[in-house]
Amino acid sequence: MKKHIGITGTIGAGKSTVGEILRHRGLPVLDADACVHMLYRDCTALREKLATAFGPECLIADGVNRKFFAELIFKDGSAREKLESIVYPYLTDAVREFFAENPGEAFLEAALLHRIPEVVKLLDQVWLVDAPAEVRLERLQQRGLSREDAERRIETQGDIAALWAGCGTPVVKIENAGSLDQLESLIRHSGH
Repeated sequence: MKKHIGITGTIGAGKSTVGEILRHRGLPVLDADACVHMLYRDCTALREKLATAFGPECLIADGVNRKFFAELIFKDGSAREKLESIVYPYLTDAVREFFAENPGEAFLEAALLHRIPEVVKLLDQVWLVDAPAEVRLERLQQRGLSREDAERRIETQGDIAALWAGCGTPVVKIENAGSLDQLESLIRHSGH
């Protein structure tokens, strides 16, 4: 039986680490962020739609102008929704293709999975990776963020777990508050 599993969670909780552990075990994992960056770079139709919607200055040779979009989204709250409405159909098609190419168990790692309902419909289960706020804060600071920036990002993201309550897709919570060995053990106990 094929099983499509989404990996998501709060910032600094370790969803990318879960994806890496699964990759090292030989399981197929699609990183949604990397996929979107590839689409920005290689998908002519998407690039044309972005240029039409936001102007040619939104593009650079190997993708999109991140500074342009960061400033635009900061100034115009509706810009992110507009961007997502253009990009997410292409991402959804890429996820469908990935699952078709991996007919057994396959994983999708996506930070904002809850914002892509068409992709969520493709999933049999969601793994929600979480950790206490202080642990996430420490991890974000180890990545080079200031304490203030890390706190702001955690606060901005809000309570991801609450977004998944009652979503209709089975959710398995992975509490990643300990070491890498403990996380690997949790994943192994889930049958992976």
